[in-house]
Amino acid sequence: MYRWLLALVIGLILVPSSALAAPPQAPGSQAFPTSSVVYFPETGHNVAMQLKRFFDAYGGVATFGMPLTELIVGTDGLQVQYFERARLELRPTAPPDARVTVTRAGALLSEGRSDPAFAWLVASPDPERTFFPESGHTLGGAFGWFWQTRGGLPIFGYPISEEFYEYDPDSGQERLVQYFERARFVYYPEHMGADNEVMLSPLGRQLLQRDPLALAATAPARPITLLGEASTGFSTSSTSRVTNIQRATALIDGYVVPAGAEFSFISIGDFSEANGFVDGYAIVGGRLEKVIGGGLCQVSTTLFRAVSNAGLNVTRRVPHSHIVYFYDDVIGFDATVFVPGVDFRWRNDTRGPVYIIGIVDLNRERLTFQLFGEGDGRTVRYEGPFKANWTQPGPPVWQFDPGLPRGAVRQLVHGRPGVDVTLRRIITFANGQTRVDPYITRYTPWEDFYLYGPGVTPPRGARVIAPRN
Repeated sequence: MYRWLLALVIGLILVPSSALAAPPQAPGSQAFPTSSVVYFPETGHNVAMQLKRFFDAYGGVATFGMPLTELIVGTDGLQVQYFERARLELRPTAPPDARVTVTRAGALLSEGRSDPAFAWLVASPDPERTFFPESGHTLGGAFGWFWQTRGGLPIFGYPISEEFYEYDPDSGQERLVQYFERARFVYYPEHMGADNEVMLSPLGRQLLQRDPLALAATAPARPITLLGEASTGFSTSSTSRVTNIQRATALIDGYVVPAGAEFSFISIGDFSEANGFVDGYAIVGGRLEKVIGGGLCQVSTTLFRAVSNAGLNVTRRVPHSHIVYFYDDVIGFDATVFVPGVDFRWRNDTRGPVYIIGIVDLNRERLTFQLFGEGDGRTVRYEGPFKANWTQPGPPVWQFDPGLPRGAVRQLVHGRPGVDVTLRRIITFANGQTRVDPYITRYTPWEDFYLYGPGVTPPRGARVIAPRN
């Protein structure tokens, strides 16, 4: 049933295609956009995309220190990247301003302490210090100035202790310190007036020692390079279809898939009208219906092709029921989606994260996805597509639409034959081993489809179906 449901959100008149082209080859090395990544040779790790924007916005190395890992899935199941002084958490489907947060390292590493400095206060004993009733502690002096000017609440959180003296392992001395939800401040009076008068403890390193997966991910990585890309065109698409292509691409652009993690298309966000998607026509069960999200299949198909060209592990791919004009440059090389039942999924089987860039070029009417990551020497080539068992479409289908003007006829689909297609992907790994992944598709015939308005009589031989509600 789903394959017929997915039979194609059209939203425009489809036209016959041009001759089929050979499957695209996987691209060679290409530099990641310099504004989106920075590589630290000191530790051998990258900071990229949304994490880099957050990292840069709040002081970079001066605040967080050097990266100690790539983005990984930690033992707590979160997508995280460890730095010397902090751990950043990435929630890809959260609202844009909440996708990157700082782990509550100060609270985790001081949990259970009963020192007097951690006792909850009901008010500030010093009127010159700012009292935070949310955490029952105060802030002032050099620590207060540092907190306010270096990131405040989003980076450090609330104070969870008062100032007090304790042994500081980094300097080997008793130092004035204060704990915050996400940090530990240390005061160096010998540096009064300098940038390093207040220093942040390396809580990221301390957290890393508690995470076996993170410890295993500290080995130096390679600089990021292009793994695979693909483009499809959307000329002749309706305005609503282009809107949905733009909205879905925006949800995916900047998405990061950690090593070993699986990407699920239908889990990336909300494909509803409330999130900016608009409705369009689709053939559902042989009838014309209105559905939300026309154009999503172009986004899933283009991403599928980029993933395939990168040699990544495709874990779920459902082909379309019929040959689609937008994707028939390489027949049998498409992937459909339908929320919530039909998904496109793939797993990152490289040793580092994969970063997705999506580009909608309205001038060229082209959609492009690029996947960047740590290349491991694998290459991709294709054999086919091999076609057999062609089946011609039946008589044209006509459906009455009372919303059309009197005498109007609109052809929404130009019929296409059915055919069985096999496209083989051959991946060759750096060690010389190969893997063959067959993409098998059985396209069913698709009849010409017309809408007609009042005063029109369908031609003899047409299959007339019940009118739209």
